[in-house]
Amino acid sequence: MAYKRIIDLSHELHTGMPIYPGDRPKPQITTVSNIHGDGITLSSIRLGSHYGTHIEAPRHFFPEGKTLLDFQIDRFFGKAICLNKNEKQNGAIKLTAEERKLIRDKNPAWILFNTGFDKDWGKDNYFSDHPYLSTKTVEILAGTDISGIGVDFPSIDAADAKKNNYPVHHIWLGAGRLAVENLCGLDNLPENELFDFCALPLKMNTEGAPVRALAFL
Repeated sequence: MAYKRIIDLSHELHTGMPIYPGDRPKPQITTVSNIHGDGITLSSIRLGSHYGTHIEAPRHFFPEGKTLLDFQIDRFFGKAICLNKNEKQNGAIKLTAEERKLIRDKNPAWILFNTGFDKDWGKDNYFSDHPYLSTKTVEILAGTDISGIGVDFPSIDAADAKKNNYPVHHIWLGAGRLAVENLCGLDNLPENELFDFCALPLKMNTEGAPVRALAFL
């Protein structure tokens, strides 16, 4: 199939990039030229598994849960729809009756939530005052065959969700699904129409990893 456009939905990984408060190590990508005296360039990369645009597997919250390598490679690729939630700059994101019908009719493998909050990437409020998915939303989606959800904000849970033991993560990852956080550029996607989406992590036996998320139109 020939695609007319391929859209990058990923933030750049770089030294000093925004990371969730308290995460370690500090992101550092250092390039050293002529390291062997032959004009060869190498880079040193120090990143956490949840930096930038990243994917999460059940092991993130469940010690015996699946890691990324426990999923077949086709789970990271599939038909997706993008729901426009631009009016939700903070607070819980819920599904309307029309959106629930759309999901039933389109039967996507992935659902992306476009809030426009990616425009606050790098601002002081990015990790402390972001939208999040309601528990009802993920309960509804967990009752479908959807492989994964993607959001353009830092966590599918609320910023203060620790006090409630991260209920959204526990519901969604506990259902054996995948989540991509810190997407960007979702305004460039067709609204409520199917397109091809992929979020491929490196081949690592971990609970999460940065991804290059792409949409194919």
